[in-house]
Amino acid sequence: MSAAAGPDATADVLAEPVPEWALELTGVYQHVGGNCALAEINLRVPRGAWLLIVGPNGAGKSLLTRLILGLDTPSAGTVRVLGEDLQGLSVRAMTALRGRMGAVLQGGSLLEHRSVIENLLLPLRDLPGGRAQQARAARLVIATLRLDGLENHLPRALSLGQRRQVELARALISGPSLLVWDGLTDGLDPAAAIETLQVLRAQREARRLTLIATDNRADALGEACDCIAVLERGHMAFSGSPSELAAVLPERLDLRYILTGRP
Repeated sequence: MSAAAGPDATADVLAEPVPEWALELTGVYQHVGGNCALAEINLRVPRGAWLLIVGPNGAGKSLLTRLILGLDTPSAGTVRVLGEDLQGLSVRAMTALRGRMGAVLQGGSLLEHRSVIENLLLPLRDLPGGRAQQARAARLVIATLRLDGLENHLPRALSLGQRRQVELARALISGPSLLVWDGLTDGLDPAAAIETLQVLRAQREARRLTLIATDNRADALGEACDCIAVLERGHMAFSGSPSELAAVLPERLDLRYILTGRP
């Protein structure tokens, strides 16, 4: 493993002779309302690796996930996802790339007037295979995430934790290569978070799933991830492995304050 700590560091997770990068961020800046919300973000994540982006509210985590998903365009720099430079893609190519990506976003993305099963089938509507194959995929993901009995419920009838589980199911139903989860523990109690992590581990083993998740704290996925990136006010305060983070914490008062709220 090769990784470095510091604001200008580039994290190379699970170093390989010729890594196949799932994500490459090079010199990324993002300005919002005349303010610099992200500055000099450099990060590389190989396929199959897990990255946890940690930082307080307002650090820029959600902005970064929107850039990775191609929902926004960076003010400067390059974003490459699954080998594709997002700024050079046509609408058709971007649509095809999004078919290889799954997303769970903050604020929720379920259609309130559609049932759980209807929400789950949305990513499959343009894929080949017909209704029978779509139904099989839906039954599998419902069983995997233990959503049995909720198929005909509308989102407003679900608890916050159930909604997040349905959003995860919809993100996984098409078998993505990359999953982006903004707010990993939002709405999940500790037991649900552990169960969700087990599902993600199984997906990683089955299809070499790359996971990029954000959270306000590092304990949710800290021990399971390959790399942790710490954001503070739009700057990369640290990037490296969990063990490297643990090694520098005694000397890095700034990191301890970001991660725990205490010096």
